[in-house]
Amino acid sequence: HRFLELLGRDGIVEQNAARKQYRVGHDLFRIAALVQSKNNVRTMALPLMRDVVNVCDETCVLSLYMPSERKIFFAEKVDSSMLLRYQLNMNTPMSVFWGASGRAILAFLDKREVDRIYEMKETAPGSGKLPPTRGAIERELAAIRLRGYDITYGQKVAGAVGICAPVFGVDGKILGSLGVTLPETRVSAKDCPRLGELVRATAEKLSAAVGAPRRDRIKASA
Repeated sequence: HRFLELLGRDGIVEQNAARKQYRVGHDLFRIAALVQSKNNVRTMALPLMRDVVNVCDETCVLSLYMPSERKIFFAEKVDSSMLLRYQLNMNTPMSVFWGASGRAILAFLDKREVDRIYEMKETAPGSGKLPPTRGAIERELAAIRLRGYDITYGQKVAGAVGICAPVFGVDGKILGSLGVTLPETRVSAKDCPRLGELVRATAEKLSAAVGAPRRDRIKASA
């Protein structure tokens, strides 16, 4: 009985006073949904990713964030039919600081977490470029939050363009990102807003599918 009282305080169980019985609490449903969403996000993402490729015929990638390592990894991809495309290292930890796949996540992390990642001083894999100032990074992240997606050129792979948007989990926190990667020679300035809106809308659909709270406007974590 004492254990049931403790579980009740945490919302894991609820007491039906009329029947003098206990039932599963709302918080247990929330935790179960969180676990399920992390396990199933790849499966749920694939049909949406195929839709993206059908529209633009560029490689679509799902990246997931690993909080314990402060890294991301490419979890799923759907390839373009184009002969010229990039071979991606799947399920390999990489920097969250560089590339649209990482920056779209970084923009929605807690500021203290961003500070810790910045202090790692990781150079750009594609160019060896050093990180800009902390103030410059904050301005870039604010622009990503306002736009709802990020565009980067050659940060992870020389000559590649990344356009990615954030994906949120059932708890409302950043889960990963979804976007496209393509050669710079195949994209013009006028193409970027169209591709950006495509990945942003698709990332929002995926967030809704995994149970993320509705967001009238994408905001950073507090």
